Amino acid sequence: MLKTFKWARPVMAGTVIVTIAAVLAACGSTNSPSTGGSGTPSSGSTASSNSSVMASTSGFLASYENAPTAIPITTPLKAAPPKGKTFVFLQCDVAQCTEESTAMKAVVAAVGWTLKVIPYQSENPATLISGLQQALQLHPAAVGLTGIPQIEWQSELPAYEKAGVPIVVGQVGPQVLSKTVIASIGNDLNVQITAKVLADYFIAKSGGKGKILQFQVPDFPILGAFDQAFRADVQASCPGCSVTQLTGTIAEVTSGGSTAAIVSALQRNPQDTWLVTDDGPWVDGLPSALAAAHLHVKIIGEGADVTDETDIKQGTMTAFTAVALDYGMWATMDAVLRHLEGMPNSPDEGLLPVQLLVKGENFTVSESYNQPSNYAAQMEKLWHVGS
Repeated sequence: MLKTFKWARPVMAGTVIVTIAAVLAACGSTNSPSTGGSGTPSSGSTASSNSSVMASTSGFLASYENAPTAIPITTPLKAAPPKGKTFVFLQCDVAQCTEESTAMKAVVAAVGWTLKVIPYQSENPATLISGLQQALQLHPAAVGLTGIPQIEWQSELPAYEKAGVPIVVGQVGPQVLSKTVIASIGNDLNVQITAKVLADYFIAKSGGKGKILQFQVPDFPILGAFDQAFRADVQASCPGCSVTQLTGTIAEVTSGGSTAAIVSALQRNPQDTWLVTDDGPWVDGLPSALAAAHLHVKIIGEGADVTDETDIKQGTMTAFTAVALDYGMWATMDAVLRHLEGMPNSPDEGLLPVQLLVKGENFTVSESYNQPSNYAAQMEKLWHVGS
């Protein structure tokens, strides 16, 4: 049974360096991804080229066979962090943000800080602006937020720069770092690795002839980056495959309206026997809806939640990657602590582990992918805290 997971690091020995170079090349090789409808396989597809595709995808997937046993950050802090400071987390209104907020409680407890949580609405950036303004009034040591790119809250940067309060972002897509925005967790390389893992799985399991519906919500830039990378890899690597695009809105997915839209699209395009989603919660409940519509579709995607992972174990979903939400909060704090000490961030600061979850594999159903299992203890050792 296929099992793939490895830290998505920018520098690794041997074949993995070649793998990452291939990811970057594949994700950038297509300038015109399909914009709707079923793609048409290349007329030049042959049994020989299909065999080459299978060999290429199998080689990539095979490089993800071992669980990580160590976190990628290895340099310890100069000294234990000072206690009594405040960290503010801006919490969005999707399920993953709630998980991150819960995880951050354990993080701040480990260093003896206080956590303040300010909610905002993903569809209404003005609520994030007001949240950032409110956060600054709390005189925090740092602020964290996920999901919304800097262009939406650019107006608040001068005030943060003047106050000397750093911001760590997560899952926001492309991000330029500065003396104020000091780290980006779950960065572009993570997106490209995840997209290639799923694209290659689809290609291999469909025999290089799969037709897939892509449900996408590009209004979240980090998801849009995944959508583009997935399409680019399929188009570059599988001339016999096709991708049909279905775009959802933030309002639709946060209200649970995506399932009906997906079922309707699959009924209109019965040739699409696969589905890929850019976030697991968008397809919660989809297997039962497909069964009611007498549709047989293999479901894959990134960002699996508890429902998706349970469905994988039951065989009603096919394959997902999961987001290391909890570890991402520890990496967020690590970036803050290094900033406060005047240390440079680790080059691996923004990287998260990637695993392909499939039926038959031994994985724990959880809102967050938590490997290595002792990542918190490893981080505490670097911080000179804990037992």
